Amino acid sequence: MSGRTAPEDRVSFRHKIIYGIGGFTNNLLGQGIGNMMAVLTLALGVDFRAVGLLGGLPRFFDALTDPLVGFVSDKTKSRWGRRRPFLFVGAISAGIIFLLLWQMPAPTQLRLKLVDYGADGVYSGEQDEPAGWLEAAGDALKGIVTVETIDDVEDEVIIRPPTLVTGSWVSVDIPLTDFDELATRGHLAQIVISGDLADVYVDNVYFYRLDEAAAAAAAQDAQDVARAEGEPQTADPSGQDVQGANAPLTGAPAPTMPLDDVISLFSDAYDNAPVESWSANPDEANVADAQAGDDDVKHYTNLRVATIDLGNAPVDAGGMTYVHMDIWTPDETGEGWSQRAYFWYFLIGSLVFFLAYTIFATPWVALGYELTPDYNERTRLMGVQNFVSNTVFVIGPWFLVIATNPVWFRNQMDGARFVALAICVTTIVLGVLPAIFLRERVIGGGPGKKAGRDGRGSRAGGADSRADGHGSGGRGTDLRPEGPGFGESAMEFLRGLWQTLRTGPFLLLCIATFLMFNSFIMISQFQFWVFAFYVTGGNIPEGAALAGVVGTVGTVTGFLVIAFVTWLGTRIGKKNAFFVSTSISMLGYVLKWFCYTPEQPMLALLPAPFLAFGLGGLFTLMGSMIADVVDLDEITTGERREGMFGSVFWWMVKLGQSGAIVLGGFLLYSTGLDASLGANQPEGTIFWLRFYDAFVPLIASAIAIYAVYRYPITEQSAGEVRAELERRRGRATAGREFA
Repeated sequence: MSGRTAPEDRVSFRHKIIYGIGGFTNNLLGQGIGNMMAVLTLALGVDFRAVGLLGGLPRFFDALTDPLVGFVSDKTKSRWGRRRPFLFVGAISAGIIFLLLWQMPAPTQLRLKLVDYGADGVYSGEQDEPAGWLEAAGDALKGIVTVETIDDVEDEVIIRPPTLVTGSWVSVDIPLTDFDELATRGHLAQIVISGDLADVYVDNVYFYRLDEAAAAAAAQDAQDVARAEGEPQTADPSGQDVQGANAPLTGAPAPTMPLDDVISLFSDAYDNAPVESWSANPDEANVADAQAGDDDVKHYTNLRVATIDLGNAPVDAGGMTYVHMDIWTPDETGEGWSQRAYFWYFLIGSLVFFLAYTIFATPWVALGYELTPDYNERTRLMGVQNFVSNTVFVIGPWFLVIATNPVWFRNQMDGARFVALAICVTTIVLGVLPAIFLRERVIGGGPGKKAGRDGRGSRAGGADSRADGHGSGGRGTDLRPEGPGFGESAMEFLRGLWQTLRTGPFLLLCIATFLMFNSFIMISQFQFWVFAFYVTGGNIPEGAALAGVVGTVGTVTGFLVIAFVTWLGTRIGKKNAFFVSTSISMLGYVLKWFCYTPEQPMLALLPAPFLAFGLGGLFTLMGSMIADVVDLDEITTGERREGMFGSVFWWMVKLGQSGAIVLGGFLLYSTGLDASLGANQPEGTIFWLRFYDAFVPLIASAIAIYAVYRYPITEQSAGEVRAELERRRGRATAGREFA
């Protein structure tokens, strides 16, 4: 079935890679803004509801601007072509604006983490004796292919101004219920201190039992005493000691909790439990004993991360309700901006960012449709592009890990600025490469009708050829769409949008993509809950580990799938390759029902390679098939409208994605899932979790196969369309960069 690709229709492998680098840049920006949203809550304290709006509203705006940018790109005439100016400007502006998004000042924070090692008393399986590198490598490999029971739990609470002040003792009383992920408190082995404060005095570290109202009153009394005793408590030279130039002159408020209700680690008021180390390796902090008035205190300097390690004597705080710590710091504490200021800065900045993002992404998509007129070469191009651009998904999940590493950055906003700078530089350096090295094909000069004054030739059906603006040989550098005025341009845009939406073959591809991609998005959360509350019997850390291993297997397999589907599409045709890849993924969804089982947890790895065929095949083939639709559309309209087709395609995908996320939340709610119940879920909950996880995408994929079955373009019909186009307006010839 496969035809031979003419030499002049080939895109060199180097230029396929360069086009793929554009996809890498596109996905890098999307992964960057998506994976970094948690920083708004972690570093700035932005409410979850506000974060949801900040994530959703700009994406809705992004979807609306896609067709507009596609239309303008189609109508642009410049000496550099229709797409390249947008790629160049979009890459630079999107990178810079992304960097500016993360320049908000963060309030000062002190982070307090509690770690429970579990009944085995071992943290993540660490060994008492250090292993050699070969043994360590073997253990790491074992950790990838096996899932062991992990009973460690930990969670962190962030303390910010106005609780934090400079030069006064601050009594921190945190309900243990605020440590949401701390499912057990019977084997507390570590308290980890980190944050912005480099110089901190600590006293009265203990757990206690008290009802909430009494605790609030006690905390307020302690604060009042502290401020009355030393406001502000900064030292003059006579009060200096060897631990610091600005030491507290008086001690922290004396604890008043009954002895029987307290488990103390450090306090002159109680008997203290043994502490192995107040700053265990490999921390970054110096700690020394000091005096504040008549009280013994701990003085931390150069503090980045300090672990209070209880060694082999963990604390059973199961009957306690609060953790208490008194702190004093000479460091400045700032409240940052108001929540309203954070919201509006990030919202307005995100709208501008997504506009710049669209200015890059939409013409980049359109450029791929016109790099080659050959049916099979388009599949090869999209295969290489998909392979290169998907490498971002391997590194994207690490963005937040890097930004929140307390050893590298004092707060998450500093980490976010570093990651944003790296993304900015990468976007600018890589994003401009397609604009520099790729060229649109110039139509005209081949057999058939003589090309018109803009290198296009006459429009089919007698329409005016001046509306095209194709090719890099256009006159002047005007980047505006042709047309005498705004009104006529607006009507032309609406007519073009309507013509695109009513193009039958294109709609079939949109329906297939909409169903497969958005069904995947809709149930994306379900797999984790199935693992956590069914496969692993309520062990959330073990469920998360299993989900991570399965995700890694799927990602690695996805690269192989792209190569296979690209090869298959050039051998048996794009439609048949789609049927094969989607059917294999449907088998994977069926296997979920049988392989996600508590009797054999590792069977969960089996469906992952099959599932990778779904989206891997979809996005390898859709771009190539839409390029064929563009040719068919030119037969009818006489215009090359790659930008409009690409933008409307992604517009539908993005709107569907927003709806799928919302619907997925309601679907998850309908199961009756209650995370606080662990494995003891209401009757029917586990069944519906498993059912939706396996059969919603299965049904959607079956309908997608039917939609593509109705898709009429084959290699033969695509060849006939190309021949007719070249008869009418001449051959599309490659620029010198493809020579």
